[in-house]
Amino acid sequence: MNPPLIKPLLFVLALASPVLADFTQADSAKAAANCNGGSFLSITVLGKTPDKAREKAKAEIARNIISDIKSNTKTTNYSEEKDGVMREFSKFSEKSEIENNLTLLGFKETESPKRQKNGEYELKTYICVKDASKGFLEKQQFVADSLSLAANIALSTKHPKHKNEAWQRTRMLWVEFMKLQKLLDVLGVESPYPAREIYAKTKADYENYCQNAKVFWQDAGNECSKTVFAMLSSKVKIEKSKCSDGLKLSLNCLEKCAVSSLEIECSINPSLSIESCGGEKYSMLKIKEPITGSHSQNKSLAMENLIENLSKAAFFGEWEKEIKEWICKE
Repeated sequence: MNPPLIKPLLFVLALASPVLADFTQADSAKAAANCNGGSFLSITVLGKTPDKAREKAKAEIARNIISDIKSNTKTTNYSEEKDGVMREFSKFSEKSEIENNLTLLGFKETESPKRQKNGEYELKTYICVKDASKGFLEKQQFVADSLSLAANIALSTKHPKHKNEAWQRTRMLWVEFMKLQKLLDVLGVESPYPAREIYAKTKADYENYCQNAKVFWQDAGNECSKTVFAMLSSKVKIEKSKCSDGLKLSLNCLEKCAVSSLEIECSINPSLSIESCGGEKYSMLKIKEPITGSHSQNKSLAMENLIENLSKAAFFGEWEKEIKEWICKE
């Protein structure tokens, strides 16, 4: 946990003219008492009306918090996370994304706005840190609960696709949890939720799982199988060896040729079974229409034309996408 950037938690907006009265010792004592002795954020502003002054005070406190969050995010050491999750926090330095999470509650005034000689109203206002953090902690609790549910699925399931989905959701929720923590860090508030421990345990489990979860190819021993393997293995790491622990891809790809008075036409209608090494079937991939190739007289040339058309087929993109849903994410 990074230490809070604000010590003490105090903001004062100073304008050149007219001079604003800083929080006095009495003002600070009153604010501290109303915050039950806790920290507070304070600011003095001018506005054309009392309501304008209140709007300005809230905006300025939010602006200062945003500034400190951006500074805190940019100086965070991301090297601790090998999978790159922590680096995603750098995106959180964008003002618009911080504002989407920033909801300040419980503004208080030391006294009613005072009208100045120039007609504007001076307002001394503050917000207790416990009130400022309340909305963030409520959001964080919801995220932490969701993270815990996703992590439980990721830790307990043996189903490859479900494990991947649960891990990716856990990872996404961890990023959201820590974005909210960046807000709380600036306020000097420690999260009471055990998301960090849950995430670390789930991450270690998934990394251990991925070390053993390989993809094996059940070869059909023909040109069709050779071509399909070449196309898929260029996108997905696949081993041509005995299936031990992980996924097995079994291809059904029979080549058929028919002779007519006009030409020799060969066709294939490949399908790919995704299953466990133990034989549990997970998914069956098929194509919409057979792949064909032809030649006027020569069967070998018709087969060459067939394999050429196969290598250009659009279904490989769909198969690649589906296979990647079943394997570990890099």
